[in-house]
Amino acid sequence: MLLAHIRESDHAEQSVQHHLEEVAALARRYGETINAGAHAELAGFLHDMGKLTVHFTHYLKNAVLENNVAKEKMDHSTAGAKYLYDSYYGQEPVQDMVIETVGMAILSHHSGLQNFVQPDLKPSDFVRRVTNGELPHYDEVVQHFESVDGNQTKVERLLNEAVQEFRSFLEKISRLDYPKVYLNLFQKLVFSCLIDADRTNTRCFEEGETVTENDSERVFKEGYRHLMGKVGAWQQDTRKLNQLRNLMSDNCDKVATDPSGIYTLTIPTGGGKTFASLRYALKHALENGMKRIIYVVPYTTILEQNAQAVRSIIQQPEAVLEHHANVIDDAQQDEGQDFYDSAEHKKMQLGRDNWDYPIIFTTMVQFLDAFYQKGTRKSRRMHRLTNSVIVFDEVQSVPFQHYALFNAAVNFLHSIGGSSIILCTATQPAVDRMTPPLNLAENAEIVPNLADVADAFKRVSVHSHVGPEGWPAERISEFAQGLLLNTNSILIILNTKTAVRKLYQLLSGQEAVRVIHLSTSMCPAHRKERLDQVKSSLGKEKVICVSTQLIEAGVDISFETVIRSLAGLDSIAQAAGRCNRNQEREVGDVHVIRAADENLSKLPEIRIGAEVTADYILADSKFKDHLLSPMALKTYFSYFQSQAKREIKVAPKGFDYPLFSLLDGSLAERQSRKTKSMGMYKTLENHFEAIDSPTTAVIVPYGEGEEIIARLNENTGDFSEFNRLLKSAQQYSVNLYQHELQALSSTGMIHPLFEAAIFCLNKQAYDPDYGVTLDGQAEQAPYQY
Repeated sequence: MLLAHIRESDHAEQSVQHHLEEVAALARRYGETINAGAHAELAGFLHDMGKLTVHFTHYLKNAVLENNVAKEKMDHSTAGAKYLYDSYYGQEPVQDMVIETVGMAILSHHSGLQNFVQPDLKPSDFVRRVTNGELPHYDEVVQHFESVDGNQTKVERLLNEAVQEFRSFLEKISRLDYPKVYLNLFQKLVFSCLIDADRTNTRCFEEGETVTENDSERVFKEGYRHLMGKVGAWQQDTRKLNQLRNLMSDNCDKVATDPSGIYTLTIPTGGGKTFASLRYALKHALENGMKRIIYVVPYTTILEQNAQAVRSIIQQPEAVLEHHANVIDDAQQDEGQDFYDSAEHKKMQLGRDNWDYPIIFTTMVQFLDAFYQKGTRKSRRMHRLTNSVIVFDEVQSVPFQHYALFNAAVNFLHSIGGSSIILCTATQPAVDRMTPPLNLAENAEIVPNLADVADAFKRVSVHSHVGPEGWPAERISEFAQGLLLNTNSILIILNTKTAVRKLYQLLSGQEAVRVIHLSTSMCPAHRKERLDQVKSSLGKEKVICVSTQLIEAGVDISFETVIRSLAGLDSIAQAAGRCNRNQEREVGDVHVIRAADENLSKLPEIRIGAEVTADYILADSKFKDHLLSPMALKTYFSYFQSQAKREIKVAPKGFDYPLFSLLDGSLAERQSRKTKSMGMYKTLENHFEAIDSPTTAVIVPYGEGEEIIARLNENTGDFSEFNRLLKSAQQYSVNLYQHELQALSSTGMIHPLFEAAIFCLNKQAYDPDYGVTLDGQAEQAPYQY
């Protein structure tokens, strides 16, 4: 028997044929939701065809049973793609496109998608590999594959069925703008189905489990029932603000029966966006048989709070996944073989989460990475975004340089993936005026009469103290202390961690005032603890919270007064949402200042936003008493987009073209090619970073994080325990920039695990006040208030 895998625990064997059949069936299930079931099944049936050799079985037995891993690379990924190409290519154009789509998924399943067209005019990755006349053991592979009764017939049947699927797909995209974009993303989607099916089947074999389906329909029914019970209670509340929130929620319930589409939900801060959007999502998912509800948020603080709120509402905590960040960083190992080079590598490949939950909370970075990040580890989640309700909370947070890629992904998920999209924010950007524009539904705005709604929700007065000179930390401190004479709680939001830390140090020595610091240098569990301390102190003692902008979007907290350093008008509006949030007083006060200690040279979006706010909003007398009105925000975004187009380079460093040109075919059309596909996905992924300065997740020794680090160090080999630890580690991880990682590494403050795929921080580098500290002089005693 020729083998695909040998289980480490008991040395049980899985044959290649068995693995191919099981992966094909699972991939079929994933692909059927977007009418690509035959594509996905065909890819699954041929993906490990190259393992059908005596040589590979001997390699596998030596590696598992003798712990003797051969040094030479064994290419088992090309054979299935070559078999399709050699047997069926060149007979009919649509069939050739299917073969390229499926073949590319197969030959890329250990490396990430390759190029059909090379920027330097060299032979494409696809053609070079499928026309390789010297592929080792290829004749033996074909002989073994065709000797199994029914294999050839199955390939031909699936190929014919896939051709019909592709004809339907071509007809659909012919009516859409930028059809080549949809083709490239369709190829990535087939790849995603294959990767997830392969990894899932291998994990289930290793753990002796079977693949189970989440009962999302039951979760949504129960969740909607519990939600409506709460709505009934809220409707008894006669306070004006809560009646307005109920009205927003009712609007979402009505629209939930409308056809799937891309909608905007523009609710002012404090208007109950989470509850209203959840009401839409649960009802719409039930009406349309959708499998998942996915919330995409900009910051982990929003993710943590909103996930907890949803758990409380639907009363099914096990149905909600929080996906903060990838603790594992093993992109360099994606080209490893199925047994890989070590048991640790295999464990990491199989143990990563694939979003198989009814309700998922994740970040904008993770969303964009599922489409455009290189390798295989994030691509497997892409297909989970189809046949879903996706709520983008604070959609204005999409990085400007990636709006084209974001819009392409959202259009694809709706038009091809069958998902419904809600763009949810108090400050809606002009997404329909970008290139490519979002294909918004007719009458896309769920909330009617936006200007009237904004006036009804008005709870603050905004006071500008912005002048040509910035205020140093000492003046901001004095200003805050003066405000404390007439107020009990102040939130101060500055644009950089350095400025926040400096101001905190000035304020923290005061008596009779609790001063709390928040920044992204703290892990999620640490930030949550600090936020809980703030909330428990409000109304009982004087409080000052000094924070970066992580607190200004989606965090359900209410201060009497807010001080906001000059930034984009959308950020100021979000900050205002933390002031007098529940109308505890008639009017709250928001003070806008210009902080002198902020270096915004590497934060162009914040810098441009601040300049536009100062020049076109604060300087315009007509907005004096209406700084946060829909008209002011519309004016702001118009000027911001114009200035950003001039000053923010859309093309990534080291590349001369916008990444969108690699999707729409405009760059590929300039190159000679020997394939019908024009995808340059490998080039796109090599240059894509969701944020300008890429970060690495590091597990920190805060609270339970210390135990997680210790358990990972033990390396027990237990898959279930490993998966549990990685999920828990997301709450105890901080994303560090490369210069921060290097600084800590140089002083021995970082401890690598699993061949430097997981990083852990030493205790001396995590301060109970500030979080990660680069000087390695963290206070060791727990901080007490």
